[in-house]
Amino acid sequence: MMLIRSETSTDNAAITTINQQAFGRAGEADLVNQLRQVTPIISLVAELDNQLVGHILFSPVQYDQAPTGITIWGLGSLAVLPSQQTKGIGSALVKAGLEACRQAQIQALVVLGGPEYYQRFGFRPAATWNLRCHYPVDAKFFMAQELSVGSLAGLDGTISYHPAFDAV
Repeated sequence: MMLIRSETSTDNAAITTINQQAFGRAGEADLVNQLRQVTPIISLVAELDNQLVGHILFSPVQYDQAPTGITIWGLGSLAVLPSQQTKGIGSALVKAGLEACRQAQIQALVVLGGPEYYQRFGFRPAATWNLRCHYPVDAKFFMAQELSVGSLAGLDGTISYHPAFDAV
């Protein structure tokens, strides 16, 4: 039986391993460790048979035309051990993460990732709301989702991730 829960400090080494193995490099694991130190985060783990097998992290992003009162966070990273992929663990983490963000009263989310994966969770091209990513990426890979209906209405600007993402 799989359990999705908030990370604890005793999970740090396992989360590092999950991210390193899932991405085949240290960049995302280093990012997670750095974000823990510098910004508020929502960080969830998937536990299967008393072993951590997946991790998801959400952190604040900046909107260059920042209206007062809007809270936008970014999803990233999402990692599942390679031996456990395609078993629904990533999907369970995304669903639990979306709910945790709603509970934290985050109004909208952005993600850089595969449209075929993230659209099934309600993400749509961020260009729908005239939002752009400060990274030079194809617009189809930059998506957003309103967690509070109408929260992205009338926006037109650029979203920037925490500077720690620049090293990944």
